[in-house]
Amino acid sequence: MKKLFLFALFATLCCSCTESNTDENTDPNGGSNSGQTTPPDPDSDAKDVIHVPKGGMLAGILNELGLTEPSSLKLSGTLGISDFTTLRNIQSLEHLDISRVNLSVLPTEAFLECTNIKSVILPNTLTAIGTQAFCLSSLVSISIPASVETIEGGAFFRCTALQTVTFEKGSKLKTIKNGSIWSGVFESCTSLTTIEIPASVETIGYDAFFGCSSLKTVTFEKGSKLKTGETNVFIYCTSLTSIEIPASVEEIERNAFSGCTSLQTVTFEKGSKLKTIGYFAFINCTSLTTIEIPASVETIRGGAFSDCTSLKTVTFEKGSQLLTVYGYYAHGAFSDCTALTTVDMSACTQVTEIGYRAFYEDSKLQLFKIGTRTPPSCEDNAFWGINSYSVLKVPAGCVDAYKKAKGWKEFTTISELDE
Repeated sequence: MKKLFLFALFATLCCSCTESNTDENTDPNGGSNSGQTTPPDPDSDAKDVIHVPKGGMLAGILNELGLTEPSSLKLSGTLGISDFTTLRNIQSLEHLDISRVNLSVLPTEAFLECTNIKSVILPNTLTAIGTQAFCLSSLVSISIPASVETIEGGAFFRCTALQTVTFEKGSKLKTIKNGSIWSGVFESCTSLTTIEIPASVETIGYDAFFGCSSLKTVTFEKGSKLKTGETNVFIYCTSLTSIEIPASVEEIERNAFSGCTSLQTVTFEKGSKLKTIGYFAFINCTSLTTIEIPASVETIRGGAFSDCTSLKTVTFEKGSQLLTVYGYYAHGAFSDCTALTTVDMSACTQVTEIGYRAFYEDSKLQLFKIGTRTPPSCEDNAFWGINSYSVLKVPAGCVDAYKKAKGWKEFTTISELDE
């Protein structure tokens, strides 16, 4: 009899709320519920599912059902802004399933500073996750529905308990948004250890993984469409050990991997279209020992590999299109690489400029090869500080030209490239 009474009370509540005006007649997607008939529960046969017919009704429904301290909830229907406030304030709530809720955009700050909820199952109608949606929450794991196309700035900022982020198969995600004033999407998620970026992603905004100090593995799904990885994407990911750059990437932006002190291996997917390695892209990657630059690269900017103190070998892929190796204020592209012994640019036949401090203070340099017949111009201190036994190898018939050229005279031994 008690169960029957509660069911009758709940039915009466739903009908009365539908017929009366409420202070919340809009849902987070911008749709209006005013004047609509209460929709039936699409999961009426599912156990433990609580149907919310209209935004703003959740608190009342939970109160009538006597659910004051639930540890988990399964909801269907429609949620309004105030309903997310209600969920944040249920301190006992750890697991939330809103997969049956009709929602296209998870609202801005939906779970901001939510210290109770550990896991959320999102609806497959979702196309966007709003700004700071889970910012500073205690979320431990999240699966992003395949329908999501955009994750806004700061969505998971400082979710320090977040260990697992997965993307459903067939993901349509295109944009991991810029940090802007809201910080990067996954910035300072200090417990996140691994992530696979869906092939559909075209842009990763700046600061996206800034300070993810436990992040060891980043992979890109086969067929990646990534075009741009913007400033500071993986800066200070101090546990990251390896990365493969997708072939579709045309520029590695400023500070992309700066301070990734455990990064040992950087590889480029076959058929790379990379044209530019940006300012300080790999500065202070102190565990990196070798790098092969793809043939497509035309420009290496100042500080790109500066202070990579374990870097021993730099080579350029056959057919290299390299034109310029720049410097930037006190930092040359490869300055202060104190373990660097070999630079093989024999495949580089079109180089026009070696910039300011490009190889400054590379005191262990033993062998430098270049395939450009006309000596590229050298800015000040391009090879300052190299040791006296460094050998420069140049194309046949070009030894005298290099001996006379500014900057190249730092090499006391200049000879022809081996056949």
